[in-house]
Amino acid sequence: MKKILVPFDFSSYSLAALKTAQKISSKSEAEIICVTIIPSEVDWDLLSDDAKKGHSDLIDEYEEAKEVLPEYIQVIAPTKAPIRQIIRIGVPNELILRVIQEENVDLVVLGAYGKGYLEGNFIGSTLQKVLRKATCPVLAVKEALDGNDFRKVAFASDFSPKAKLAFDKIKPFIKLFKSSVHLLYVNIPAHFKATSEIISGMNAFIKGNEELTFHQHEFNDSEIEKGMIAFAAVQHIKWIILVTGDHSHAPTYQIGTTETLLFKSDLGVLSLKY
Repeated sequence: MKKILVPFDFSSYSLAALKTAQKISSKSEAEIICVTIIPSEVDWDLLSDDAKKGHSDLIDEYEEAKEVLPEYIQVIAPTKAPIRQIIRIGVPNELILRVIQEENVDLVVLGAYGKGYLEGNFIGSTLQKVLRKATCPVLAVKEALDGNDFRKVAFASDFSPKAKLAFDKIKPFIKLFKSSVHLLYVNIPAHFKATSEIISGMNAFIKGNEELTFHQHEFNDSEIEKGMIAFAAVQHIKWIILVTGDHSHAPTYQIGTTETLLFKSDLGVLSLKY
């Protein structure tokens, strides 16, 4: 892992993300890139210099952030390792995704909610859009995760071959913290599976990953998300890994498992794509 991107908007959630990224960086020596977006519907990068002069308010905000941000971050999240800062003007989710591509980021650590968050206002949020469209793994947090938290993780899956391929993307991270991985299948009435089938899938998943420490769990509940949250509470687990398909073109009103977990719990959720 070489680069970790942290969108920072001065909210408590983005601070939790930054502190989490610092903990990961202290083990991996990855560079932390802190990106702050001055929100605007204007596509700043496409404007001419003369056109930009007509947006003095945005220029003032940009200059203020440029001046305040380095010292502010050093005060609230002091660290010996330097943090590279990028400040951009435009639509937050679009620019975060653009920076991911430009910098070839390995991991995004993102606060579950941003500045000005209103209770229940998840649909169409920056987080939702980044989760769906980012090409790299995204770890969303409400609370900062520390080294002890990373030592134990739930991997909730159907344990298909695609899930195993997705897991390979985060395997170096698991090794870094020597995490014990709790394989979790939540069995619900609507999609019931026999225990023998679940164990078979988990055993196939483990094959080739024997250097890691795994624990196998089948957990029964009425809903998948409720089961994940209840399981994490029982096992004292603070973060969970989920594998998702391509939801980049799904309507924003269609809420997925990752989003539901973030909305209904304080778990950190690492989203991996097939």
